[in-house]
Amino acid sequence: MILEKMSLANFRSYDKCDVQFGPGVNVIVGANGSGKTNLAESIHLMSLAKSWRTNESSTLIGIDCDYAYAEARVNSGGMTRTIGIQISRKGKKVLINGKPVKRLSELSKCVNVIVFSPEDVSLFKGSPSERRSFLDVNISKRSLDYFSLIAKFNKLLEERNAALKSEPVDRTYLKVVTERLIEVEEPLSRYRRLYVDELNKILSDVASGLYGAERSVRINYKPFIKSIDEFKSHATKLYDRNLESDIYHKSTSVGLHREDFELMLDGKNIAFYGSQGENRLSAIALKMSPYFLIEDDDQKPIAVLDDVYSELDANHAARLTELVKKMGQTFITATNLEIEGATYIDVSSNRAVRRK
Repeated sequence: MILEKMSLANFRSYDKCDVQFGPGVNVIVGANGSGKTNLAESIHLMSLAKSWRTNESSTLIGIDCDYAYAEARVNSGGMTRTIGIQISRKGKKVLINGKPVKRLSELSKCVNVIVFSPEDVSLFKGSPSERRSFLDVNISKRSLDYFSLIAKFNKLLEERNAALKSEPVDRTYLKVVTERLIEVEEPLSRYRRLYVDELNKILSDVASGLYGAERSVRINYKPFIKSIDEFKSHATKLYDRNLESDIYHKSTSVGLHREDFELMLDGKNIAFYGSQGENRLSAIALKMSPYFLIEDDDQKPIAVLDDVYSELDANHAARLTELVKKMGQTFITATNLEIEGATYIDVSSNRAVRRK
């Protein structure tokens, strides 16, 4: 999967931008505030039509503009597609080869982008919702079934919470919604368990390469139902046990949306016992690991690493470069970085030009 060209109009700080990329490592280089991350953000936008930096798409529109437009030419398996995303104050329109896309799942088939940003350093210490999002996004890209199921789950959860807020609470209706919720939770829980198992098979190797020494790195997944066996009966009992509390607090206190995971480095929870450097390296390893789970070279994701080198010492920076060179197309933002054989995109005053 290769991103050959990106064109932007009224996107963040770019009034107009047309830039071609190389197939391997691309270094987006420039001074702080020049627009490097904005360009990287537009690349990530092609994956799920959303930014990793904000949930408000309207903020991607340039100042005093009515719309923003980003267009990418992507080659996968010898097939070239043009992905266009138009953002207005009223919403978004996604086009593939000029035709409107009805479901975002169609977009994820064409473009897969994984990203590491400075905020990911706090992934293991931050909100559980960030860790759940990591699982949901990456599993959704692999499975359209999961993509549709998680959307259905979120809708049913909204229904259950709305029912809990009603006066008086319709317990019969609440019971029906809860049963439907559990029906969806069981396959989602299976997907999450299987994906964590797959990550755990490769995570230590990826992390050890970055650390420069053998380290044991594992995800300790914490499902709301411990065993998948007899899932429905156990989940039903748990919801029943928390029913009165849920009615009192007018919110669903248990379920898939309360799950979490912790990262264990050499047997210890990194959130409590890991240094800042260990949190950084392990977060990079985790965010990059989905790349190595995909066997088909044509389907391997594009990687975006935003400002990742600035906090690494020379030794770990060299090891990250070795990892990056093993991957396919990669985009790295930096104020100053030399990688042999890389394609350089010079950014200044919100203009991006490929270096000749």
